[in-house]
Amino acid sequence: MTASAFRRASRRAGAGPEVAGSRPAELPPSDPVPATDPSPNRAPAGEDAVTVKGLIEAAGPDPVRVPAGRYRERLELARPATLTAGGQSGSVIVELDGDLVVRADASLRGLVFTGGGIVVGAAATLVLEDCEILDSPSTALAVLASARVRARGLRITVSGGNGLYVGDDARAHLRDSTIENTGFAAVHLADRAAAELQDCVVRASQEHGVRAADESSLRVDGGTIGDSRMSGISAETAGRIEVEGCVISGSGLAGILVTAPTRARVERCRVTDSAGSALVAWTGTEPRVRDVVIERTGKNGLMIADGAGGVFEDCEISETLYPAVHVGAAATPLLRRIRIHDADQDMALDSAAAAVVEQVESSAVSVSTIPLPAAGPAPDPEIDVDELIEELEGLVGLASVKRDITAQVSLMRTVRRRQEAGLPPPPTSRHLVFAGNPGTGKTTVARLYGRILHGLGMLEGGHLVEADRGALVGEYVGHTAPKTTAVFRRALGGVLFIDEAYSLAPVGGGNDFGQEAVATLVKLMEDHRDELVVIVAGYPDDMHRFIDSNPGLASRFTRTLTFEDYDVAELLAIVQQQADEHRYTLDAGARQALLDRLGGIARGEGFGNGRLARQLFQSLTERHALRTAAIGDPSPSDLETIIAQDVPGP
Repeated sequence: MTASAFRRASRRAGAGPEVAGSRPAELPPSDPVPATDPSPNRAPAGEDAVTVKGLIEAAGPDPVRVPAGRYRERLELARPATLTAGGQSGSVIVELDGDLVVRADASLRGLVFTGGGIVVGAAATLVLEDCEILDSPSTALAVLASARVRARGLRITVSGGNGLYVGDDARAHLRDSTIENTGFAAVHLADRAAAELQDCVVRASQEHGVRAADESSLRVDGGTIGDSRMSGISAETAGRIEVEGCVISGSGLAGILVTAPTRARVERCRVTDSAGSALVAWTGTEPRVRDVVIERTGKNGLMIADGAGGVFEDCEISETLYPAVHVGAAATPLLRRIRIHDADQDMALDSAAAAVVEQVESSAVSVSTIPLPAAGPAPDPEIDVDELIEELEGLVGLASVKRDITAQVSLMRTVRRRQEAGLPPPPTSRHLVFAGNPGTGKTTVARLYGRILHGLGMLEGGHLVEADRGALVGEYVGHTAPKTTAVFRRALGGVLFIDEAYSLAPVGGGNDFGQEAVATLVKLMEDHRDELVVIVAGYPDDMHRFIDSNPGLASRFTRTLTFEDYDVAELLAIVQQQADEHRYTLDAGARQALLDRLGGIARGEGFGNGRLARQLFQSLTERHALRTAAIGDPSPSDLETIIAQDVPGP
């Protein structure tokens, strides 16, 4: 092995992206194999001391059976050799004075090497069975030039450099082997090299567990990769990457990092307990990921960076601290049959992303932003808008609101007719402010308004999604926009009704997160201006202040509908409606007692209106039940008639 070859093997790798989330940064470099200088062979003291070198020379081309014991010497295999431990595996310990250099085909069985590594060069083929390489000050096993290594039951423990380094055009195949406690990456592939790890254990690397750079190729079949200080697998190569049936756990950064436009395929793997993201597809990469379980990550489950692509299907993601799936700008992944659960947020999808999302579902998540079709009913051409208008007119009171809604319906009909005639529509704003005290029918009217617009073909679904500050505002920085977006997406095709909207802009709010919710809402309304209607509701004075708090709100909410308090006769009419619906009769005495009771209630901010009337009816039925229970054999008339005695006092 020449010094120049070692210098090529030991060149430092360039920086890569930091993968523990959605922000790029520098990764520290990794040194594969440091250079060494040859030193003279030293055998045990005494003229008759047995050396491995002496046994090889004495045997000639025949296999060598090395007696059990401890040997210390400088060793090089420049001609074909077969060395087997004379006792059980591990009974022969060779304390190397420098690296064991293999230049010819060799087979080593049951031997333990300490104090140095093994370097395989030229076109040599080395077979290792049940061998150990312990306490190597540099790389434990280096395979260079066009050499080949096949190892089974190999154990590499404690190396100052890489556990296994494969460079140039070399090949290595390890089976049922262990590489642990390495100073650099446990496995490092460079140049055009290729390696296969079959049912191997890789753990406790001070850098990556397995790193493939340049144009190298890697196959990992089964086994585990654990407790790497950096990534479990770092694919920085233009070559082929195949990872199947592997468990990757405890990575200090990403579980699997793909940073080069490699042909990466990951199947039937489990990635757990990554301090960063579990699986990262960096810009320009297009991995194929299938049947992967991801759980307990410090950042994203899948982090698909700006401009990345690939196919991700049949995966399960849970217990992530960042969104389970992050999709960056201009990213084009196909996400199919992904199940997300027990996470704070299921998906963070950049507005400029072009992801295809099919059969992605989530459960037990705080914030859901999966882009789904509108949650409301499908468009129904059989809806009779005139019947809905009659239903609106049948509501108690609200004379001015009914006029305004009817005018809006007429305008929308005109808009549709002009569009059908090929004429441009007049400027309109479907978004509304409902100003009024609680219990004045705002939610009921909002629901009817959505159904009417659906019947006119102006909304796809016409369903109503109710929200308040708690549904829109997050608990920490970066949480509010996803929560607001999630609620907004559920309302697409229908009506988003935000009650007590003024609480999003509290007096003297300063840096209150409600401002972020308002800004997010304004942007989404612009991006989806024809896909839904937003109605904001609350006390009149507070709603004026809310609309004035953001110029974007003032330009989008140009029409305010005022919901006046119900007068006494209207409140009685609501009680009468409740009685008719539940098959009760109010006699004359009850009606007068109700008028007196309703007229004596103080009015002011927070007056209950319709809610008060409904609560009063519930009290009537409870008192009626107590009274009729005392009647031995109540008649049908007794059971349905409410009298003055049933009306509660002030």
